[in-house]
Amino acid sequence: MTVDIIHYDAIVVGGGFGAVRSLYNLRKAGYNVHGYEKGSAIGGVWHHNRYPGARVDSDIPIYQLFLEESWDVFKFTELYPGWKEIQAYFKHVDEKLQISKDFTFNSTVTACHWNDASNKWTVTSQSTDLGEIVSTATHIVFCTGFAAKKIIPQFRNQEGYKGQWFHTADWPWSGVDIKGKKVAVIGTGASGVQLIQEIASEVSSLTVFQRNINTAIPMRQRKLTPDAPENNKNFAETEAAIKKSSAGFTWTNIPYRYTDLMPEERREQLAKIYETGGLRFVSGNFLDAVTNKDANKYCYEFWKDSVRARVKDPRKAELLAPTQQPYWIFTKRPSLEQNFYEAFNQDNVDIVDLRNDSIVEFTETGIRTTTQEFDFDIVVFATGFDAVTGGFTQVDIRGQNGLKLSDKWKNGTFTHLGMTIADMPNFFFMYGPQGPTAFSNGPTCTTIQSDWALNAINHVKKNNLKYIVPSAKAEQEWRKRVNDLCEATLFPETKSWFMGSNVEGKTIEALNYIGGIKSYVELIDDAEKDYSRDFILV
Repeated sequence: MTVDIIHYDAIVVGGGFGAVRSLYNLRKAGYNVHGYEKGSAIGGVWHHNRYPGARVDSDIPIYQLFLEESWDVFKFTELYPGWKEIQAYFKHVDEKLQISKDFTFNSTVTACHWNDASNKWTVTSQSTDLGEIVSTATHIVFCTGFAAKKIIPQFRNQEGYKGQWFHTADWPWSGVDIKGKKVAVIGTGASGVQLIQEIASEVSSLTVFQRNINTAIPMRQRKLTPDAPENNKNFAETEAAIKKSSAGFTWTNIPYRYTDLMPEERREQLAKIYETGGLRFVSGNFLDAVTNKDANKYCYEFWKDSVRARVKDPRKAELLAPTQQPYWIFTKRPSLEQNFYEAFNQDNVDIVDLRNDSIVEFTETGIRTTTQEFDFDIVVFATGFDAVTGGFTQVDIRGQNGLKLSDKWKNGTFTHLGMTIADMPNFFFMYGPQGPTAFSNGPTCTTIQSDWALNAINHVKKNNLKYIVPSAKAEQEWRKRVNDLCEATLFPETKSWFMGSNVEGKTIEALNYIGGIKSYVELIDDAEKDYSRDFILV
């Protein structure tokens, strides 16, 4: 059935950090706002990703909503919380801020169409409880995140496989009995690394199918008590620190270029941040780590030697940390690991190099490669996502004159400020293309962007405008800025989801703003000083 059409000042699409903050901001400012989320509760990616071992890669206190009303009340038990604790955190936020009362859950938004006559958006969603829901809104805040569209490769005879199979993003709520089972994991990205290290000791056998190595970095996980400093950081100081950072953390880079230091000083600096753990080895490295090839090679050699010292089997060590650097380190997003490499020291864990032994087909009982045949009880696809843009193009979004966003972006992504799109009036998005997205973290990026979107919406209301939309010129200039910054680095030389090359037929381009959070904040703050420079105001 179709329920009656309801009009809102704003509709929020999604249920993660960006959606929660945006809805709260708008409601607090007096707007009639409503959210639609395909899951059964808020949490976004942490509602949908619940495979064994799933956890954040940004530490506490960074990985939480930067809202003073909910700050420091929830006490985390780990420096890097797992999915269960993040879900508990969102439940706490919901109880405190009453977010769910303005959401329709189990409702997937399928279309957002701009009406040129009414200057309103029509939003269509499919609800498992209510059927088709049609609503209208003056503004849309699109918060589906960068990992909303999963990739499941298609292999010959895949449908004939009689065992269980899952994508990590669709792990059953009821869980999966893996104890004593023969398990295959296809992929060694973030979810693959986390899953592998978690289940290796429980399964009968674990076969890892790897195409690209993951230059995974030690997490250095530790427990937190309620009175731990990380659970009691000053709100204002922490928020100010992330806005002045390069990647949304409170630390800074090594204040030197590789060329500034003597060999012994270089190793000392790397050893320090590597031992500290977390993404410091990526975001806090030499200032020229992704622009100077010698610096990058040095970082790879340091990482490789550290990993190979942990893997006993020379064959496995060579596959996991090759002697010859396979790509520029840091130009693929490294995962954080706890005992990933030690897992391969177990007799029941093996690795298949898909570059030399590719999957030919599935059989009724498992997988056949060019040289081997395997039987499996369970196959897990840890094969990632159509990252950054996939969550947009899978929805039927149409702007002025019926222009489809999927057509507009067919040969490349165009946005302004990584938050707005020409031809899409009153349409704002968070944690998506051409923003800091993959070079930051969800809470930091969406804090900055949701506040900016609120200011723009307030400007429309205050000045009795019908809409705000960026000019094509502003959009083209922003795209050029994003790509020029990337071209000055080693990222374009690597095939990665950062550049869109993990999806066949996708335009190879810079999908994220690489200039750093501090620079990004300065640019978007400047843009709102005079909207008329880059935006059409009607």
